[in-house]
Amino acid sequence: MWNRFLISITLCFSTMCAHSADWVIAQVAPMSGPLGANGMANYVGAKAYFDQVNAEGGVAGRSIRLLSEDDRYAPEENVRLLKLVAQRDRPMAFINLLGSATVTALLKDQTLEKLEIPAVGITPGADSLRSPGSPWMFHIHAGDNAQLGRILKHLSTIGTTRVAIAYQDLPFGKSGLAFADSLAPKLKLAITHRVAVPMGSDDLKLAASELVKSGAQAYVMILAPNSGSSLIRDLRQAGNSTPVYGMSYVPVKGIIDKSSVSSAEGVALAQITPNPSTRTTGLTRAFHETMQRHAPPGTDPSQLHLVGYLAARVVTEGLRRAGPDATPKQLAKTLHSVRMDLGGYNIDFAGGNVGSQFVDIGVIGRSGRLVY
Repeated sequence: MWNRFLISITLCFSTMCAHSADWVIAQVAPMSGPLGANGMANYVGAKAYFDQVNAEGGVAGRSIRLLSEDDRYAPEENVRLLKLVAQRDRPMAFINLLGSATVTALLKDQTLEKLEIPAVGITPGADSLRSPGSPWMFHIHAGDNAQLGRILKHLSTIGTTRVAIAYQDLPFGKSGLAFADSLAPKLKLAITHRVAVPMGSDDLKLAASELVKSGAQAYVMILAPNSGSSLIRDLRQAGNSTPVYGMSYVPVKGIIDKSSVSSAEGVALAQITPNPSTRTTGLTRAFHETMQRHAPPGTDPSQLHLVGYLAARVVTEGLRRAGPDATPKQLAKTLHSVRMDLGGYNIDFAGGNVGSQFVDIGVIGRSGRLVY
């Protein structure tokens, strides 16, 4: 009996040691609710890459274990869960933070500073939340100002003079609107209407009506995914075919699911990565290979998956460089020195906490996919 007890203790200890040897990475983000599809896609993209790394032997002989918690798009719940996960699971990093209200709450509470754990991959990209932001937050894609600047300059180039803006009544929406107001006069663009959209709104009929009254030649959306998709639906159902430009947060699938491919055709969306539907860059080829081998069967790779995948690649590179005995604090310090070419997409944190300024514009084609 004593021998059985010793064997049990030994097995238990071995299991604990093996478990504690994992690199723990945690995603605390909406996995349900208005942004649940975004959080899930980010998670699937990140997990696919971590599974690939584990299949190849891990980092310094240690596997990467990705865990997730659903904050239900509630800022106070995100703060609570980050603190809970930090104490319970001792993660090396958080990944794929999602929501401007959430990031605002984290900055106000100085949550990451208190926990001394870095967060890699933050959406959205309101510049008011990036500068100065937090040295513990690592932004892997271009911010809102870069996206809006690209959209407004494009509109000016093609001869547009009057635009109307629908913006989310949140920090990222207000910040984006302020930037557009400052840039438009320099591009000889007149902003004819500014339409506020409440947080989480899915009924955009009133906003659509206000935009139609504006007489603008183009509409610009500074909206969260669900609201942006709903605005396209309500504009097209009202018979309005004015060109619409949106931020990268609005997924093509979301637009099509709420309306149709024909309604979505022609909608232009700023893009913060190379086209995930193609294999024309080293990054997208590697991404598709990873998703094919390690994502759940039937997954249609999207930019939301690619954003999660990118965050996972950056975290993994940081772990490799930080060494086998690194702490979260050492990982954060290492990440601030990371400069890497991922195959047509550069990450450079040497100059600050924003790693990329890549922006393009994609247009939804007849196939229901972005062309750019």
